[in-house]
Amino acid sequence: MLICILWEKRQVRWMFFKLLQKECMQTFKSLIYWIYVICVLLFFFTQMGSPEFDAKKPVKTEDGVYGTVLSKDEKDIQEVLLGELAQDFYQNNWKTYPAGFIKYVKPDETEIQEIDKILEEMTGLTEKQRSMAIEKFEEEAIAQPYYELPDFRLPVKEGVSYETFKENMKKVCAVLGAGSSYEESKFSQGVEVAADYEDAVAEYENLIEKDKFTRGYARLFSDYLGIILGIMPVFVVVTRCMRDRRAKMQELIYVRKVSSGTVVLSRYIAMVATMLLPVIFAAFYTLMQCIGYTKGMNIAIDYLAFVPSVFVWLLPEIMVVSALGMFLTELTDTAVAVLVQAVWWYTSVFMQIGGLTSGDFGFHLVVRHNSVLDYQIFADHYQEFIINRVFYAGLALFFLALSVWVYSMKRKGAWDFYGKIRRGSKRKSKA
Repeated sequence: MLICILWEKRQVRWMFFKLLQKECMQTFKSLIYWIYVICVLLFFFTQMGSPEFDAKKPVKTEDGVYGTVLSKDEKDIQEVLLGELAQDFYQNNWKTYPAGFIKYVKPDETEIQEIDKILEEMTGLTEKQRSMAIEKFEEEAIAQPYYELPDFRLPVKEGVSYETFKENMKKVCAVLGAGSSYEESKFSQGVEVAADYEDAVAEYENLIEKDKFTRGYARLFSDYLGIILGIMPVFVVVTRCMRDRRAKMQELIYVRKVSSGTVVLSRYIAMVATMLLPVIFAAFYTLMQCIGYTKGMNIAIDYLAFVPSVFVWLLPEIMVVSALGMFLTELTDTAVAVLVQAVWWYTSVFMQIGGLTSGDFGFHLVVRHNSVLDYQIFADHYQEFIINRVFYAGLALFFLALSVWVYSMKRKGAWDFYGKIRRGSKRKSKA
């Protein structure tokens, strides 16, 4: 009896690896897969392929320009936001981003007066005084390069609390609508302010000592690759799964002695593994660039920095996109998964509340950290990041289990979504 059980288990394992090999070969033969590879690598090389490496300690300069840092200080938030609001008022140029794209708003005269009242209440400055301050700022800024321009800031009138500021920003949002810079959910993530020399040195030390140089570039690598991996895998998955319907019973005859779980799991692992290959190549390429740059510079680097980037940051994303695509395709026998994934990807990429280095990971499919610096921001939100990735890995397994169930029902003849729709349309046409 024991021998029979062991023999059966051995047969199952043999069949699984046989199917896995077959599915890998089928994926490699797919034109859509190679289009996927080209798109991923093309996106990588055009967006990050040759990053500007900088491992030199900042030196003090006469102009005192050292880039920017993210600040959550209430004073900074108020002054930056009020400065931005005053400029919008001065130019009568009101922009919002309600769906990721720019939208110009035209407040009426009553609404303009309301914003003017808010500005005067918050700053103690009249419209004329604010205009003079803006004009002076612009005159002084003309001589400076664009990338060195400071933010225009307005100090808050003495005695005005942060709570009052937030209430007034709500009023501004009520006028402008959704997607403005004055939403608390956005400015609470912090605002970009000019960095001083000490800030620049601290960022440098974090990059060299805490990030071991390569970890910062690994985060930037993951940020870029995460964008394309949030959408492209679904095309590979849908194409592969739709082939079953076109092949009809041939596939089922081939695997008639194999469980549905074995069939689906082997297919899923094969697709995820093959789609991970160009990501691993791009990660290795970036690592080699980092090693080449730091050669002879006496900088200790983390040679394994890209391992968690690939397998913790990016793999769960490929997994969940593939699993959802497989489930919806098996469920409906249509390419509806492409549309669903496109909507999900768009909302994740273009409608995130926080900035690109704010640590706003939440439950976004595509998490962003578009900088080799800002180590402390990432470290402060690392637990949130891990929860996000574990959630999507678990969600992928959930959709995979549903795919197994649907596939099993279809093999038994108990589920034919496409056929039901087709028969229903025929009945309507006859009527």
